[in-house]
Parts: sequence; structure tokens; C-alpha cells
Amino acid sequence: MKISYIENKYTEMWLENDIIYFVYKPDLKRINIDIAKKMVNERLKTFNNISRPVFIDTCNAKGIDEDAREYMAAGDAMKYLNATALLVHNRVSKLVANFYIALSWPKIPTKVFTDKKKALKWLEKYKKLKVNQDSLASFEKN
Repeated sequence: MKISYIENKYTEMWLENDIIYFVYKPDLKRINIDIAKKMVNERLKTFNNISRPVFIDTCNAKGIDEDAREYMAAGDAMKYLNATALLVHNRVSKLVANFYIALSWPKIPTKVFTDKKKALKWLEKYKKLKVNQDSLASFEKN
């Protein structure tokens, strides 16, 4: 069941089964810094400051500006998130997303998937995790 559903020009987001879902809309051509900040601010206002994993369906996004990419990998964008699963639609997108991860060094475990079920299964282990960001690295190794 979808809880705290929000929709704007660029995304749909909601909480379901203790996972935050982000789905980029088809009209979203590129994510710039202003769009990135708007998405983060809406998430922070909506999901009660509880640390949760996030599933992001990026299949409709055409790209992300460098400023937005750096913003999304640190600071407020990482607040109250403990893992990120990025869903992409093909191998080229997967390569680009993995390149983003390598460049941006997100502060939480982040993994790219082409299969939604596998992404959600990977996020399951983070649902009950209520630790600080530094502890995530040792958790991820186990």
C-alpha cells in the first residue's frame, strides 16, 4: 500500500513496505541542480526523518547535470537514507549509472539494477537498519 504519496512535474514518490520509492516521470529530460534540490526537499518534508532505503526508477530520466549529480551523492540528499537501489532500463544506462557511483562516491551503499525485483530484494536488508552512516560500510561487507 502506498503511503505519503507525492506527485510533482518530475517525480512520483511514496512509502511502501518501509521503502521510499522514487519514479522519474517521462517529461523529465535532465535533472539539474534546481530539480534535484526540489526532489530532496519534498522527500525530507514527507518521510518523517526516519532512516530508510530508497528505490529510484531512473528509466525515464535522460541525464543528470554534474552539479545535480554531486548534490545527490552527499549532504541533505543523503539525510535519512541508508541504501539506494537505482533501476535502469538497459546495459548502457547501467554503465553510466555505475560510472556516476564511481565518480560521486555516495555515502551510503548504492547499487544499480536492471531488474526491479532484485533491487527490492537487495534493499530488504536495509529496512530495519538504524545506524549512523559510518557503520554502513562494515554492514555492507557482511
